[in-house]
Amino acid sequence: MNKNGDTATSPSAWIEVPHFAWKTLTAGGAPTVRFSKGQTLFSQGDPVNHVLVVEHGRVRLVLLSESGHEKHMAIVGTHGLVGECSAFLDGRHSVTAVASSDVVARQVERQQLLHCIERDPECLRQVLWLMNVKLRVLAHQNLLLSQATAAQRVIHHLVQLADTYGEAHAAGVAIRISFTHQEMANIAGLSRVMTSNVLTQLQDQGMIEMVKSHCVIRDPDGLRRRALAL
Repeated sequence: MNKNGDTATSPSAWIEVPHFAWKTLTAGGAPTVRFSKGQTLFSQGDPVNHVLVVEHGRVRLVLLSESGHEKHMAIVGTHGLVGECSAFLDGRHSVTAVASSDVVARQVERQQLLHCIERDPECLRQVLWLMNVKLRVLAHQNLLLSQATAAQRVIHHLVQLADTYGEAHAAGVAIRISFTHQEMANIAGLSRVMTSNVLTQLQDQGMIEMVKSHCVIRDPDGLRRRALAL
């Protein structure tokens, strides 16, 4: 990701934009709110009374089917925005937002969001960028969940993380942000055990190196070739 917030063609499902500033959005006295890990910020179908700017922690966006099945769409982190995608439609949340870790956020009234994007080009650009990224992530998630094997899903997400947040490292490409096996499992639509098995296999094959929740891609070209096999 460059300083303007641009990512690779298929951006990572982990969305973090620490350089984004929301001063005009929060200038109206947006209160600080806190959520514990596992707590629901808002539920699918709830009215959109406000949106949330994530200051610390991560929020996962989950789509629920009528039968109760969950599809994890994205994980929003530092200076990301949640709830904005539904603020312009019927005024009801299209997904459920759940704290993936302890979260600190700023609560912005829906009308304040609408007011700011009408008057602040920078705020409008950032909102449109985030909505566009989420749309691309959703499209790619649909492809992976319908066509890719368990290993291919994990490999694709590792490549996307490296493309979006990777930096040169003596051992290959280091992914600057951390992720847990559970987060990867949620996004890949797999069990935690299956996800851990795939990551362990990739590590045994010398493709990656996992140190707690951080990852170094040791063979970027090889991993990318396996991702393109889909």
